[in-house]
Amino acid sequence: MNGIPLRFGPLMSDGYTIVRSGLRWLRETGQFCRAGQPIAYCNISLEPSSVRVGRNHAVADELELQVVFAPRVSGRLTIHPEMTRGGYLSIRGVDAWKPDTVLGLIEPDQPVDESDPGRLRLLVVAGRRMTALADVHSGLLPGWNGRTRGWWCEDGETPATLLSLGLCDATGVILGEQCAFLEMFEAASDAMQFVFIPDHPVAPCAPVLLDQLSRTPAQFEAIAEDLRRFLGNSTVPPTADDWMFAGALLAVLRNTPLKDNYNIISSTGTQRLGPADAVLLSLSAEPQSILRHRTLGYHIHVMRHHQAAAGPAIQAWLTSAFEPVKRSIDAIRRDYEKLIDTLARTTGGRILVLNRMSTSGYEDISSYMAFDAPMSDTLSNIAAKELNLMLHDIAETRELAIIDVDALAAELGAGQHLPDGIHQSGQMQVVLRQQILQAVSDMRVTAPDVRAAGRDH
Repeated sequence: MNGIPLRFGPLMSDGYTIVRSGLRWLRETGQFCRAGQPIAYCNISLEPSSVRVGRNHAVADELELQVVFAPRVSGRLTIHPEMTRGGYLSIRGVDAWKPDTVLGLIEPDQPVDESDPGRLRLLVVAGRRMTALADVHSGLLPGWNGRTRGWWCEDGETPATLLSLGLCDATGVILGEQCAFLEMFEAASDAMQFVFIPDHPVAPCAPVLLDQLSRTPAQFEAIAEDLRRFLGNSTVPPTADDWMFAGALLAVLRNTPLKDNYNIISSTGTQRLGPADAVLLSLSAEPQSILRHRTLGYHIHVMRHHQAAAGPAIQAWLTSAFEPVKRSIDAIRRDYEKLIDTLARTTGGRILVLNRMSTSGYEDISSYMAFDAPMSDTLSNIAAKELNLMLHDIAETRELAIIDVDALAAELGAGQHLPDGIHQSGQMQVVLRQQILQAVSDMRVTAPDVRAAGRDH
């Protein structure tokens, strides 16, 4: 069977010329490629097509911008080595994007039923750096990004958006092995956009998200001024770690990812997308005790491994300016219900949640008589069971899709696939991706009426 030339296909941004770097390969000549499997990527930039167009283009705040290529059919790959420019020419944009550029050939392993099998599928990925200084010139979506996203769509399609606000239990599932949405891209045939926000340094629990939804510019300025005043007057001299932590913290508190709109470039030009259609949360992000600012009233929850990144002045600020507030199962439920209702009313978005693993092969308790009630205050496995049941109670009265990590771990074998209760194996992540994509697909069926109602408010 003759090889099919693999063409870039169209990619456009209104008012701008797309310039690309040389290619970097993810697969080599002679290797077998699955349909939809990424084989190469390049960096791109958007350059004004006339002097009347400014540089504030559709994705101007995202300094990392790349395109990933994948064939539409499976088969044996032959690459064109001259597409690799090497050195900085494989990093900097040097060539204008041309739809008829051919990067190689593929010899299909089965009859082809695609109408245009030579046109490559394109995944566009973009990263908004936590700071412009966090630039790294190697790999996919490199550097320290406060938000990353990836999208794909065919002519005339509008992607559905899923915003991931989970912890480590969501990171690998959504971002994949190379932290660039490659596995989701290969697994999904529908037009999609995935957006990922890391927990740097604030974990996305319900009280934090509710604060973000209601926070005004004046309230944020009060937060920033409080932190500046403390660091300026602190008896503990701030270190570089303190300033780094403070900057990252304020960057997170300033943003409201649940309300973000998104610009995308596509085969037909620039598109404007509204807030996320679906939001993926992690039940593991909900603490039983959360910090609340003593005077300003806002909440933060910093995971222990991120607390270690704070310097002595920030540690002193967290101790003096905040008070710990206990959260019962009922309090967590009320926060979740308020978040679901607020999101439905403001954006029409709907929530998916990864539940918690509720058992462990390391449990050796033979009697529970020694533990005071409620046992969920001291035993994490009991707390996980009660929180998982809480989600089902909420789902009886509200739109909530539960991704049942607990049941899947039990089915696959938690000792091998979820040994610490939070970090999954590759096999388990594959199944979780399928479940998330199915949940989003199910939401598409009813989403138009729900989102229309949300935008009317």
